[in-house]
Amino acid sequence: MRFFRPNPASEPVVAPAPPKPPVIDGWTERELASVYSVAPVRHLKQREPLFTDLKATESFYVLIDGSIQIVVKWDDHAGRPGVFRRGDCVAPLPNSEGLQYSAEAVEPCTLIELTPTVMKHIPEKTQLSVYRVAVAATSRVSAYIRAVNGEIVSKNALLAAYVELHTNRNVESLQSEFVRKFLADIPRMPSYGTDLLVKLMDDRCSVQEIVDGIKTDPSVAAILLQAVNSARFSFHKKIESFYHACMILGLNNIYTMVLHEAVRSAMPRTKSTKQIQRHSILITTLCNEVATSSKDAHAQAAATIGLLHDVGKGIQEVMKQQHSAMAAQIDNLQSAGLGAELLRSWGIPARICQVIEHQQQPEYTAPDLIPEEYRREAGILHIAHVLEGLLLKVPVPPECQIYARDYMALLRLPNPTPEAFMNETILPGLLRNRHRLPQQILDILPVDGPTTSQSEQS
Repeated sequence: MRFFRPNPASEPVVAPAPPKPPVIDGWTERELASVYSVAPVRHLKQREPLFTDLKATESFYVLIDGSIQIVVKWDDHAGRPGVFRRGDCVAPLPNSEGLQYSAEAVEPCTLIELTPTVMKHIPEKTQLSVYRVAVAATSRVSAYIRAVNGEIVSKNALLAAYVELHTNRNVESLQSEFVRKFLADIPRMPSYGTDLLVKLMDDRCSVQEIVDGIKTDPSVAAILLQAVNSARFSFHKKIESFYHACMILGLNNIYTMVLHEAVRSAMPRTKSTKQIQRHSILITTLCNEVATSSKDAHAQAAATIGLLHDVGKGIQEVMKQQHSAMAAQIDNLQSAGLGAELLRSWGIPARICQVIEHQQQPEYTAPDLIPEEYRREAGILHIAHVLEGLLLKVPVPPECQIYARDYMALLRLPNPTPEAFMNETILPGLLRNRHRLPQQILDILPVDGPTTSQSEQS
């Protein structure tokens, strides 16, 4: 008897392989084959790009195998990647101002590109399956873009608060006895200047009231006629009446000239302050043009802010001349805050002082984070400086105009970019009214309008 029998070799039990799921739910093998026959199939290696920095796509991309990641850039700032895997369908990506799309393979992958032409040649049932899955993918991309934008907005708000904190560290020094005494010793702006400013900022005050206030004050009329007949303007005939001056220069220029003379009479005239005043005259002209193009802003108020925005820098120059041993400490004073302090002591309307004090905020702060009461005027002053850089061919650094387009949108300006705005709106307007502009501005205007290179930039 054989008590022991060798056991037969046990064979491993192999579980049946699960059926391979279809690429897209609802597709049959026949439909998949029909798609393969008309649509290009792409095989990507790991890290190989599918597309790069596109503003939009028209194709559907069906992932047969592997995975891809899509990165959305907003004004050249990339967000976190969104990953799509086997069975997903990426819908056409929409064209949106400032957005760019890039996609690359996370791992080796295979995908089908369904162009608009291909979509017309596949069965309707298959089309519906693509659309159904694509809607889910579109929702994911949209949620991803919202999340990226939300994260960017949150970070930008924190960065703006951080910059504001460091900017305000020197504010306390403006309250020092030295600064307070120096500001108190500066002659006040003549009463006609402060009265005009108060009227300009009063929405209830009509243009006729402002004009009547200027023409009935003999000292103001004399200052105006002296200015209009000065070397700043190149009129061949002498201007002898207020009405003649208004007809030639226009009311906006009249306001600016009267205020300019009022500020000049209060500030010592040195080489440095003259240079600051020349800059301010250009900025006030550009502020007026921006506000006029906005059609929803007070042009005279904007021009006034442009004229006064660098008063603090003028004070610093005078301070350094009188106290040369303290030049380093004076340079560390916040010039915008210094100017605002002086203007407050002169009784200038609060809104003007606020804009001048916070004039650098638009360089690092989104419009919705700036208080509404002075948001628009601060935006106009910021755009005017960007335009000045273009006009003088000394562009403002990119890091100082991050939100320029946002402020242009806030002001509802007619062009999407500063370059286009300069070439298509500002320069034509200045050239049309060149007979009203002072010579120092005429000297920097191109004779024949925008250059070819500038037009190409727009």
